[in-house]
Amino acid sequence: MRHPLVRRLAAHCGAAGLIIGLVTVVAPAASAAGTTTDLGVSFDSSTADLAVGGGRVFVSADDRIIVADTGGNLTGDVVTGLSGVRELAVNPDDTRLYAALTGSNEVAEIDTASLTIVRRIDLSAHPCPSTLALLGERLWVGHGCDTGGGGVVGLDLSAAAPAPVTVGGEHLRAPELAAAGDTLVVGRSSLHHADMLVYDVGDGTTELRGTIDGEEWRMDHLRDLALTSDGTTLFSAADTPGHFTRYDTETLTATGTYGDGWDGYPSAVALSSDGAYLAAGRQWGSTDLTLYDAATGAAMFAADQPDAEILPDGVAFSGTDVLVLLRNSADRLLLWRVTGVALPASDLTVTAPARTYAGSPVTVEGRLTRADGKALGPKPLAVTRRLIDGTKKPIAGVTTQRNGTFTFQDTPPDVGEVTYWVFWDGDDRYRRSSASVTVLVRHRSALTLDGPRSGVVGTAMELTGVLTEGGKPPSPGATLTVQRSVYVDNVSDGTVKLPPVSVDADGTYTFTDTPATAGRYHYLALWSGTAGAGPAKAAHQIVVE
Repeated sequence: MRHPLVRRLAAHCGAAGLIIGLVTVVAPAASAAGTTTDLGVSFDSSTADLAVGGGRVFVSADDRIIVADTGGNLTGDVVTGLSGVRELAVNPDDTRLYAALTGSNEVAEIDTASLTIVRRIDLSAHPCPSTLALLGERLWVGHGCDTGGGGVVGLDLSAAAPAPVTVGGEHLRAPELAAAGDTLVVGRSSLHHADMLVYDVGDGTTELRGTIDGEEWRMDHLRDLALTSDGTTLFSAADTPGHFTRYDTETLTATGTYGDGWDGYPSAVALSSDGAYLAAGRQWGSTDLTLYDAATGAAMFAADQPDAEILPDGVAFSGTDVLVLLRNSADRLLLWRVTGVALPASDLTVTAPARTYAGSPVTVEGRLTRADGKALGPKPLAVTRRLIDGTKKPIAGVTTQRNGTFTFQDTPPDVGEVTYWVFWDGDDRYRRSSASVTVLVRHRSALTLDGPRSGVVGTAMELTGVLTEGGKPPSPGATLTVQRSVYVDNVSDGTVKLPPVSVDADGTYTFTDTPATAGRYHYLALWSGTAGAGPAKAAHQIVVE
């Protein structure tokens, strides 16, 4: 487990995406969306799991299973008498919960109504059971200790005393598992070039269909797997190639990627019940959770917990919500409920002038709609103004009109970049959305240019002026551009740029020019401005005889 306090400092030079099968777009981001619950345990392990069933969430935490409701609230129930709980699985009718126990080399079968252990399946001949995949009455268990000797065994849960049946050969560690339809996938974990073995299990036997080659698809350090309900499509999370990958389990080839461009190490994947959305978790990135359209690869939503790290295999759907397991910087185990992410999308846009001057009001406008562009009607928005020093202030009372539009004005208190974050929290029909716009606030600059009204050919003329930024002298080192145009009989002989003119510490400046011919001399002094002050210009004319 990479520690969350240093996660944001990570850098990665992993491989670029190999597949161009899906289009990925930037998702609107939210910070700590939904609710976060401290599960009441200190947790310094990198391994935990959660399973959802019967309106409850079960979380493994070393020697116990903690129970919460799907709203993220602790129920007060805890399953104890366990040793080294790793992965969990709930059967289709939500009556049984299965737990892999590495400490006692068993699989525990738990009645979800009474939360009592109804039987323990001995796996002492296959030590350190860690991963589970449940399909009907068959349970596959990945086992393996740090010393090696891992593998997979299958269990017939309908038997009074299920006898472990070995599947395939030996593994270095407990492999990652996924089962659905007629397919079982066994992924080699903790390895470079992590192969994924695909088995046919439809007729009650387990027969190797083929291998998804980890070297070919550059899969390193596999963390999690998910299958569509028919078993035909596989999704993987692995440190490399840095994105989530989709595979066809019949052709054994990669068919698309999710999240191209490195933003942390992929560590968890889960599919919504209808297969429409893929929830994907990362470690050591700027975004913990991203929701993708499973068909197109478009990023629909993203959220982050800056002081916490998502655990491998720590993502599960609960209806339209996503539940995420986290460990924070104080080594506390957290349950994060990200609400409504599988609802239809909303779209929020916001615009404002790119620049303004200090003391001037900024008008911010935008629109909230459904994904198809139709308005959602009057909706309250949460608006926050953030200054360059991090200071935040809410702007109250912003609501969309019936056509979805909204507007508000604000006068920034200081110069620098000012960002307006606009957030709609969603409802029971449409997913939340957010957008932001940044305005550069600068001081007004003032520039003067004075000199004689007349001059003589061949005699030097002195011109002076003053530059101020917000009523004060500019920063040291300021220089001006001066252009000169000469008009004879109202016809210009072109524009000449004079040498740069330095501005003194008090904002004054002086330059001289010696006319070579008679005519009307037009001087234009230009100040280009800085990040904190706007441009300015001044002009002066001299008639030379």
